[in-house]
Amino acid sequence: MPIESADHYLNDLLVTYCEQALAHRKSGEISLRSSVENAIAPLLPHREARVEEIARRLGMSHRTLVRRLALEGLTFSGILDEMKIDLAKSYLKKDELSISQAAWLLGYGEVSAFTHAFRRWTGVTPRQWRAAGDPKHAGGLDDTPLRAKRARANSSRS
Repeated sequence: MPIESADHYLNDLLVTYCEQALAHRKSGEISLRSSVENAIAPLLPHREARVEEIARRLGMSHRTLVRRLALEGLTFSGILDEMKIDLAKSYLKKDELSISQAAWLLGYGEVSAFTHAFRRWTGVTPRQWRAAGDPKHAGGLDDTPLRAKRARANSSRS
């Protein structure tokens, strides 16, 4: 039913304004990487962040997820590792969180497994990293992001 009090001039003006705003807006599409990271985050503490589960939550098969990530030059394990190291560093900056709590939040059942992974990522233990305060300025501690290390390793192999 038509609305008697409708203002057609105002409606046309608002439609034109909205179309202009939408034309200048960047694509609202979320990248696959962001979707994967958003799906991983709540599953980490429960140790359920597996590629099969993430693919299911994103509404695709395991193989399709792997293939689409490969098209972007990514791997599930790479995204998971980068996410874990970024989260680990942010957790370790918070003194109120113990190392065992940080390990649990990242999905590690044992602190030793977290310590081993953190040393593999950074070259130091979580305790050493936390004690350094600002690792970028601490002597000898390597705070190079994992993705930069991998890129350097891949380029040196070529």
